[in-house]
Amino acid sequence: MIAGFAMLLIAGVCQGSFGLGYKKYAPFSWAAFWAIYNILCIITAVGFAWASAPSLWSVIFGNGFSYWTVPLFCGALWGLSAIGFSKGIDKIGMSMVYGISMGISTIVGSVTPMIINRSFPVGTSAVMFAAGLVLTVFGVIIVTIAGVRRDGGLKSSAVGVLLAALSGLGSGAMNVGFAHSESITAQFLMLGYSQAAVSGARWLPVLVGGCIAGLIWCICELCARREWNTIAEKGCGVRTLKLFATSVVWYAALLMYGLSVTALGEIGKSAGWILFNALALIISAAWGLKTGEWKNSPKGLLYAGCAVLIAAWIFISMI
Repeated sequence: MIAGFAMLLIAGVCQGSFGLGYKKYAPFSWAAFWAIYNILCIITAVGFAWASAPSLWSVIFGNGFSYWTVPLFCGALWGLSAIGFSKGIDKIGMSMVYGISMGISTIVGSVTPMIINRSFPVGTSAVMFAAGLVLTVFGVIIVTIAGVRRDGGLKSSAVGVLLAALSGLGSGAMNVGFAHSESITAQFLMLGYSQAAVSGARWLPVLVGGCIAGLIWCICELCARREWNTIAEKGCGVRTLKLFATSVVWYAALLMYGLSVTALGEIGKSAGWILFNALALIISAAWGLKTGEWKNSPKGLLYAGCAVLIAAWIFISMI
């Protein structure tokens, strides 16, 4: 159990840190930036999964297309929702989008696997789980309010709120897809592969589905706006290397999350997602302080929100 929480801690740190690579698109346009990033994410995910489990393709395709259906669909939802996340920021601001998206993602990603698997906590565990979930959502709301105040107030846009909500649903679908791919775990372990290899294999259909959906959108946008020339701008090589590093940190977050779910057992499928998101928000807030995003802005609510998220960790770790 301790090892599971330690791996979840590492996953949360990576998840809260990889966004630093998103800070500037230049010299790319947004579509070129996102297209290249999706390609690099596919390379990273496929490369690790294949290197760690040479029998990857025979096992995955041996399970038939039905194995791919749900994870691919969930991945595609996530890939499109990530675009909605980015577009929503232009309409209602990053803090508001992040808050709505993470709140919905936390609920969907933690509760849906329990409904699908019919594995609900009981007794004291149920109380602790409910308290942790409520505290997480409450903490996200507090941090969101702090961010909105920092950004100069609430921006009103029904489209922006809708995009943020869809982003949360898609993000939560990631965990649903990952939970569904559990069926191949025993086969990989029988072949003598490590838990890391299993985690990489289970994430593969979800991530490939999401990245392909995002890539298709970007190609359409690049053609419509005729922005292909931005791929060859000066400085693109260096920016691509930084994007590759970003994709590695992002993939490490998901890989370690997958390992933690296995180590934590049954509670990891649902409670793990709550803790993963809560810690990621705390780490991203810390980076915001470090990089000067909160300079000359009141930080009391930010600290309060992070304290509530830490309390959520405590409640859920007691399950």
